[in-house]
Amino acid sequence: MTKPCNTVIVDDHSLFAEGLKRILEDDLNFRLTAIYNIAEDALHAFNNSPPELVLLDIQLPGMGGLEFCRQMKERYPEMKVVMISMFESTSIISDAKASHANGYIPKTTDAQLFKTTLYDIIKGNNVFLSKSSFKAPTTNQPQYISLLSKRELDIITYIKQGHTSKEIAEQLFISQFTVDTHRKNILKKLQLPSVKALIAFAHENHI
Repeated sequence: MTKPCNTVIVDDHSLFAEGLKRILEDDLNFRLTAIYNIAEDALHAFNNSPPELVLLDIQLPGMGGLEFCRQMKERYPEMKVVMISMFESTSIISDAKASHANGYIPKTTDAQLFKTTLYDIIKGNNVFLSKSSFKAPTTNQPQYISLLSKRELDIITYIKQGHTSKEIAEQLFISQFTVDTHRKNILKKLQLPSVKALIAFAHENHI
């Protein structure tokens, strides 16, 4: 990212909002500009200066998060709106998609996966996390770790930290094509369906 992404949190749970604030403030890719407890306050503030990214709790007092999302996407189509919630279900994800949100992240998601998902969304991808979409399969996978080379383990570490293929290539002094090839081979060796599953697997197995 060439410049920090102007970000706003809209969440009435102050403890979670403060925790999310610390996560974002530790990352130079984000510039947290405000935290709002209710959607109406954010709605009024956005008339003057809409942010680039909104992290929005689905359940809010007054105007709910889904309705707020619909209104924001109508007014500011380029704004990235990510729904967050304590609840995980296919119906909630369907509601978020119907409200034209750019993503959904459960509040139980660990900090690194949370940030990695935000990176993807800022780049223009819509990402809706669920237990099935990022949980690594558990069948015999630890034994596959022995199949990985030291270079592949290094690349997994960088991926877990949220680095892009280009950034990993620069760190390891190899080509981006080589990094992408390693990524494909890693997923194949570990029999994982996606990078998000790889990140979850890396955390679970302390890679």
